[in-house]
Amino acid sequence: MSDHPAPKRKWMPILLVVSLALNLLIVGVILGAALRFKGSAHADAPPGFGPALYYALPKSDRKALRGELSDLRGKGSHRRKQDFTALSQVLRAVPFDPAAVASLLAQQSKATADLQTALHQQWLAQISAMNDDQRAAYADRLEDVVKRGPRKHKKRD
Repeated sequence: MSDHPAPKRKWMPILLVVSLALNLLIVGVILGAALRFKGSAHADAPPGFGPALYYALPKSDRKALRGELSDLRGKGSHRRKQDFTALSQVLRAVPFDPAAVASLLAQQSKATADLQTALHQQWLAQISAMNDDQRAAYADRLEDVVKRGPRKHKKRD
């Protein structure tokens, strides 16, 4: 055995205190953020109109709606690629032509509106095909979706 005991490490307690302080800081930030958003006006805001109408539909109807609109989305995706290419060229052009950019933006707005109109028509056709009891049940589910608020759905599909 040695007559000299091992020297005490003075840095160990300092390291433990720093580690504890860091952990408390992280927990404080997380709790602060949770409390901040829990009582805010954002927490009470209803979901978007379209998503609420969609999520209130029965799962089979949501699946059918997605299937019916998949062709439209595919065509829209192809058009968006072309529009981004055209936008890139217009932004690089010298001299810059704001009217060309405005035209591309208007084109994109129209394409989005056309897709939304098609979605509304398909949704209305599904709702119109429901009987009175089914529509009442749908209205109940819609109220539940609105009460839950944005991004509080059980599962995304």
